[in-house]
Amino acid sequence: MIIKLLGKVVRNWKAKLVSLIIASIFYVNLQNSKVLIKTINVPVDYPKLSGNLNYSKNPEKTIPVRVEGLKDVVNYYSQFMKAVIDPEDVQLGVTEVPIKKIVGVPSGVKVTKLKKTVPVEIESRGLKIVPLEVTFEGAPPANFEKLTQIVSPQKITLSGKPQDLEKITKVVLPEISLTDKKEPFAKTVRIPDLPKGVNVLGSRDVTVNVNIIPLSYKTGEQTAAGIPIVCSGQDIRLDAELSEEQVAIRYFSLKPIRSAQILTGITAQVPCNYIFDPIKNKIIPELQPQVAKVRIIKNKDLKGIEILQISPEKIEIRYKVKEQNPDSDPTDDGTGMEGPGSVPSDRS
Repeated sequence: MIIKLLGKVVRNWKAKLVSLIIASIFYVNLQNSKVLIKTINVPVDYPKLSGNLNYSKNPEKTIPVRVEGLKDVVNYYSQFMKAVIDPEDVQLGVTEVPIKKIVGVPSGVKVTKLKKTVPVEIESRGLKIVPLEVTFEGAPPANFEKLTQIVSPQKITLSGKPQDLEKITKVVLPEISLTDKKEPFAKTVRIPDLPKGVNVLGSRDVTVNVNIIPLSYKTGEQTAAGIPIVCSGQDIRLDAELSEEQVAIRYFSLKPIRSAQILTGITAQVPCNYIFDPIKNKIIPELQPQVAKVRIIKNKDLKGIEILQISPEKIEIRYKVKEQNPDSDPTDDGTGMEGPGSVPSDRS
């Protein structure tokens, strides 16, 4: 039985061997046709820099790698691969930073880095807080005048090389036209282009509220709008954000009085009495916002007028720790607002 079976196996053995070899070749070719080897560029994931460090030049966005694996797997997962840099390898100056690893590589795919380092240039940047200056062109019609303007924000923070920041003492905004203006208006202007390498931290949009009033004398009950609100007793280490920047008042006067006298002789004031505790590193009290009542302060020339109504009577104040400007005077908060030692001439 065994002999008969063996005889059938060895019968035409040459033909069977040739068939096996051919089948093996077809199988190997089939498997090889599914394997893909190609070179792709993967993005480099650069770490975020802390403090005043900055990438001085745009570093290389990609590096070449060779990938090998099943065709469908390689084609699909190539889009998820990226090169990773260790933040500890990023140093001040120009360095060749090693590519530590390629992430997003699936099992069964082999990746070979064709470039093992990338040049990175890191520079130290400074910060500087400078005021904004408003400029105007033209004039209101006859019997009207521009009285006041309020800029929000009043100052901006610039970032750049210390030697470049030293040259900048203020930023002048584009001119605002006053031609044919007969009433208060607000205009949003954009901070102009700055010297190369100097950037603005935050929004580049600035709002300017301009107060236009008629040149007239009136008696009796009147209203006045556009009176700026200022902070009293503000901690120089804090920035205060007011929910309203201006108030309107209703007042009564027996003597003729110009609107300009009201707007220049009256101050709307709120107590900004939150403080920053440097030991606990937090703002006290912690509960925000603060709801503060608006007080009207009159100069001696307006002693005879009676304030009937303030709108709004109360506003909200939110505080945040002020960004430290190494060039600023620590005794001056730069707001031009009254401090706790100010003594008003009269209060309503």
